[in-house]
Amino acid sequence: MGEMAELSCGDLVRRTLGGEREAYGELVARYQGHVYGLAYSLVGDWASAQDVAQETFIRAYCNLEQLREPEKFPAWLRRVTFGVAMNWLKAFRPGMFKQMDGQVDLDALEVPDFHPGPAEVTEKRELAEAVLKAVASLPPRYRLPLTMFHLDGLSYQKVADFLDIPLGTAKSLIHRAQEKLRAALPAALVKEMTMVQEVFDEHKLPAAFASKVLDKVPMLRWGSGKECTFAGALEAALSVTEHPYTYTDLMGFTGLAFRVRWFKPATPGVPAWCNSCAVGEMEEEVESAQRATGWKIAVDVHFGDPQMERFAPALAASIDAGKPVVAYADMWDMAVIYGYSEGGRKLLFRDYWGKDDFKELPLSKITGLWFTLQEHVEPPAQRDSVGDALKMAAHHWRRVSAKAGPGEYWYGDAAWERWLNDVGLAGAFTAEQRAKLFCCSRWVFLTLFDARKEAAAFLRENAPLLPSAAQPAAQRAAEIYDQQVRFMTSHPSRIMPGGDAKDWAPEVRARQIEFLAEVRRLDAAAVAEIEKSVAALGSPNSA
Repeated sequence: MGEMAELSCGDLVRRTLGGEREAYGELVARYQGHVYGLAYSLVGDWASAQDVAQETFIRAYCNLEQLREPEKFPAWLRRVTFGVAMNWLKAFRPGMFKQMDGQVDLDALEVPDFHPGPAEVTEKRELAEAVLKAVASLPPRYRLPLTMFHLDGLSYQKVADFLDIPLGTAKSLIHRAQEKLRAALPAALVKEMTMVQEVFDEHKLPAAFASKVLDKVPMLRWGSGKECTFAGALEAALSVTEHPYTYTDLMGFTGLAFRVRWFKPATPGVPAWCNSCAVGEMEEEVESAQRATGWKIAVDVHFGDPQMERFAPALAASIDAGKPVVAYADMWDMAVIYGYSEGGRKLLFRDYWGKDDFKELPLSKITGLWFTLQEHVEPPAQRDSVGDALKMAAHHWRRVSAKAGPGEYWYGDAAWERWLNDVGLAGAFTAEQRAKLFCCSRWVFLTLFDARKEAAAFLRENAPLLPSAAQPAAQRAAEIYDQQVRFMTSHPSRIMPGGDAKDWAPEVRARQIEFLAEVRRLDAAAVAEIEKSVAALGSPNSA
């Protein structure tokens, strides 16, 4: 980050908005001490202050487009920190939150007493506790700048900039805080003021803090390893709430990890693959996601709505409450709306067609399906949700559509049969038809690979939660999915032919069919084990 270190915060903000993740990493590294010190002064606990600091930087990243003047990033970041800390206090110390009434300043700030944690159980325990007790006794007006000054070696100027106070005021507060600290320390420690810095040094953020923040910043992008767009977008939205869920769990709970389907033709005589292909049933995905996570999700249909701006207040309110909106539209597939401007008439979002940057469009242009997070309730026990996921996996393998037409599909083994049949007939197709088959086959292959990888991970992590009688079969299914993923990894080119005629020669298609047939066999074998696990769930000895 040599070059980045020379840039102003405004330039770093602009580069971040342009998609340079390392620029935001530099911002985190530059201001993590500011945020951590302020967080600790507000919540009074080192571990919780780390959580608040991490959440602050994630929320700031997701809403960076709202900062209209990049040079004012420090002051804006301070407000974000206050907001996250207030949410923490509201959840864990509601009495204090109510007293503050959302208003915080250096004079009125009330901070809970520090309670020593494991880090203080050292040879210098008594000395450390004496220093921390003395720091806690300072009025908030002095404690906050002193904490920031010592916690990350911040200069007077940096403290002044972040707290938005004059430089002279910052110097005066810190000097007076040090004087008051000497008066509060036991006589034996007055001459050992270096002990103050040593105590703060013990609580500094880990060196990898900035990279950990970036690891948790939600990304949406084709080829990122999260190819199921609904689960990927929902994970990204939930990641900035107080009740996040991993992509693996969402894929498992919704059944998407175990599912395959193939669109039936809308018109008789038209090959099925001329439509599209996908995994998943939107209604069932939403219902199962709600049940497993406890999040109530409102689904609104806005395709072609000419009066979208009437939804601006509700959308802005959701985002202000820390609940991004998942949206689907033809122009960018799944996206997550993280921010807004002009009262909600313009939306800031990240979609699967982008890279790391945010996009902005008028609300009137973003029509489609909206998935809005409502209230959160206590979800069922994870063991029950895992059982439901396995039942869905078995159901969709055997499921049969009633008729051909728009919105109808082949599922499970029948979908595999149709896929293999299309590849076998490809030699008789036109160049345009082969191109469509290639596109469709490639999409199915990539999403299937992603899904089965998550299926293996989901079962490995959650099989131990199942009743003992159901565990062995679920674990065997995980092993089969692992085998399937390894096989697909070792033969990727066999299902991705090019446009040359030789790529569609009979011998090439024969190898493709052989390869797909083995993937299909492993799919069926894994589902057979899942069905055994489901049967064991209902056995008398499954409790």
